This record gives sequence, C-alpha cells and structure tokens, in this order.
Amino acid sequence: MKKLILPISTLFLIVVGCDNPIRNNAVELDSAELQDFSSELSSDLGLSESSANAVNGVLNRHGRGGKHREPGFMWKVAGELAVKLSDEEKARLFEKMDEKDMPLFSSGMKKGGKSKGGKKGRNDFGGIVRVLTDDQKEAFKEIMSAYKEKFKAIHEQVKAGTLSKDDARTQMSALKDAMKSEIDDLLTDEQKAQIEQNKADRKANRQAFRDSSKAVMVDILGMGADQVSSFDAINIESRDAAKALFEQAKNGDLDRESLRAALKNLFTEKNDKLEALFTDGQLEIIKIHKALELRMKKHRGGKGKKGERRGGNNKRGGRKGNNG
Repeated sequence: MKKLILPISTLFLIVVGCDNPIRNNAVELDSAELQDFSSELSSDLGLSESSANAVNGVLNRHGRGGKHREPGFMWKVAGELAVKLSDEEKARLFEKMDEKDMPLFSSGMKKGGKSKGGKKGRNDFGGIVRVLTDDQKEAFKEIMSAYKEKFKAIHEQVKAGTLSKDDARTQMSALKDAMKSEIDDLLTDEQKAQIEQNKADRKANRQAFRDSSKAVMVDILGMGADQVSSFDAINIESRDAAKALFEQAKNGDLDRESLRAALKNLFTEKNDKLEALFTDGQLEIIKIHKALELRMKKHRGGKGKKGERRGGNNKRGGRKGNNG
C-alpha cells in the first residue's frame, strides 16, 4: 500500500496543479505575430480560457508555419469565428467599428500617395536603387539630395507667401521632370529593362495574391456566380468613377474639397450597393474579417522568430494578465 502512495500523490498534484498539462489544453502558436494578435483579441473580447483556446486553435490551424501570410488566411479565420464566437463576443469585436460607423467595404484607393514607410516616392525609387552599382548609388544620392533642397526651397516660398500655390505646382512639376531625366541618364539600357521587368513581376505577384484571396473569400462566403459577377461590376464601376474624378482634379476642373466630397459620396454609394448584395450571414463574416484585419495590421511586419513569444508567460490562449 505504501508503494502506491508516491505515484498516487504525484498524479494528484499533476491533476490539480496550476500548470497542469492535462487540464490546461492551451493551444500554442508558433508565431510571435499571431501570439500578439491572439493576446490582444482575447483580452479585448474578454474570452474565457476555453474560448481563447478555441480562437488559438483556429489561428493555429490556418496560420501555422507561416501560413498566416498566405492569401485568404483571415477569411478562413473569420469563417470559423462566425460560428465559434458568442453574440456578446462579436459585439465586443465590432464595438470600435460601430462607434466610428466604419463602412464594411473599403474605398480601394490608397491615401496620400505614400509608401508603407510613410515617405512619398519611396516605392518609386526602391526598384531603381536595387539595380545600381556602388558608384551609381553615390551619384543617385547626390541627385536626390540636390533636388530635395530645391523642393524644400519652393515649399518655403509658399509658406512665406512669396510664391503662389499654382506657380509652386508648376515649378515642382518641372523639377520632378528634371530629376527623373537625370536619374534616367544614370541608368544603362540593361538596368532600365531590369527595372521594368521587376515592376511587372511585382504587379503580377500582387494581382495573383489578390486573386487567390478573392477565391478564398468566395468559398468562405459561399458566393454564387451572380453574386461574384455583381460584386466585380460594382467594384469596377466605382474604381472607374474614382479615376475620372481624380483626372478632373488633375486637370483643374475639380478643387480639393469638391473632390473629397465627390469621392465620399461615391464610396458610400458603393458600400451600400455591396452590402445589399450579401445575406445577413455573409455580412457577419465580412464584418468579422474587417474587424480582424484592422487589428492584425498592428501586428504585421514583426521580426519575431518562429516559436518566439513576446510578453513572457502568456500561454493560456494568449491572454494578458487577468484581463478577460
């Protein structure tokens, strides 16, 4: 009998222990990016341990091994969470969107012409720098530095009131053409061809990613052929109308305020048409997808290594501290 005491007591401690691996079926995530996303989501939605583990299970199933960066990942997650989350949890997920009366469908137009890094024109010249020799890079830096000062001088004159905005635009346009000409003279024909090929490749890759993401969306939402056709038509119509408005503004036929108002009306109309296209069940998945995408943006681009976790001992469904 005494021989059984130690094994039984050991098993008892395992069963009732705080970090019991039998009782605590926490799903571990192999990405710091996903772990941070999961932790914030669990905390904000006040998920119970079982719900947090269910969410982690979904993230793990579709995102493990870097698959969270593949096309349509968030659509797959949204489709499952539409079933797994309670109405209260969904309400908390939508809270910020509802407060801001955020449209379900984006405008599809990039704001401000800025790159991801926030610097205007960065994407335009990134492809050029990659094909330059070391000597060319030095010459390129000198060109860019010289024109930066020239652009700055024009801005200062406008700020001081010694140069009108119209004249400034004319001078800026001329400077841009001159700068592009100098950079063009710096490149060989082979480099120019390589730059164009790289642009074409990037464009093709972006389109392939969008097409794959859309295919997953169609599958998750269960869209019929007529829905897909109408969805495409509405988006194309809106895009063409937006381009026409920008062209009017470029030609001086539309001022900035009028352009902004016209675009706002256009995208509101587009959003209304698209919302009318879907069923309530489909719209719920779309809304979950939108809410998740907005949250995920804050966690994308992290350099965490596979298996690495920020935030120490957040192991139970990715929850932070005692929240939720």
